[in-house]
Amino acid sequence: MTKKKLARHRIGADRQQPPPTLASIGLDQTLYQNALRHLFDRPVPVEGEREWYWDLDEPEFTATPLEWTHIQTVLFANAGTDLLPYSDDQVGMGLNLVMSNNHDDIPLMVNDPSVSLADAMRMMQTFPCLWRDCIGPRLSKVHESIGSCCNRLEFVCYMWFDVWPTFWNALHVPEWRNAMWFVYCEMLEMPYRQVQIAALHGIGHEGSYLQKPRELQKRMEEFIRNVRNDDELKSYAQAAASGLVQ
Repeated sequence: MTKKKLARHRIGADRQQPPPTLASIGLDQTLYQNALRHLFDRPVPVEGEREWYWDLDEPEFTATPLEWTHIQTVLFANAGTDLLPYSDDQVGMGLNLVMSNNHDDIPLMVNDPSVSLADAMRMMQTFPCLWRDCIGPRLSKVHESIGSCCNRLEFVCYMWFDVWPTFWNALHVPEWRNAMWFVYCEMLEMPYRQVQIAALHGIGHEGSYLQKPRELQKRMEEFIRNVRNDDELKSYAQAAASGLVQ
């Protein structure tokens, strides 16, 4: 696919600045390392067993909404390196907790009133790094039919914007709509089919809520025009542009 330079929203203006670090964001290193272990250093269940987080006796991980927001900010920015020790299934299990509120309500932490809009937008600015540096490369050799998730990481990739409650709780805020637009534009430019599909899936569900009908139509037409030798992806993009995805 040919990449074209797109007009950037303000959230993308600082893209060339160094990514947030533990020191720059004021996040305790021990807390961050404990969060990584809590999310990812887990055994993969064998067939017939459930994931660790369904165990009622599992000790809870304690962090404030702002700390969880900072944890996600640094995690997204450094996922390519910080998650290297973990398998795809371990990464998939951990990210499932980050994207869904089926256990710790992690994705709702950034929506808490105690978290400033500036902190939330800093988290969103690093969000594309998770897809560019971690999810995309790990799934770069996957070419399954769209929607046929064969492992935990593929499920997370495809379903993120279907189940992620974060944006749904903030779609009335213009800065959040701009942030999501930036994320989708970044993902559509990445040379990873599964990441592009994830973005298209999200656009199919959330495109109308971005309140950018002209920009979205133009971007989707451009994406569809540049798809080569992939009729399934082109058809899926056409469906997403019309809000017709499941």
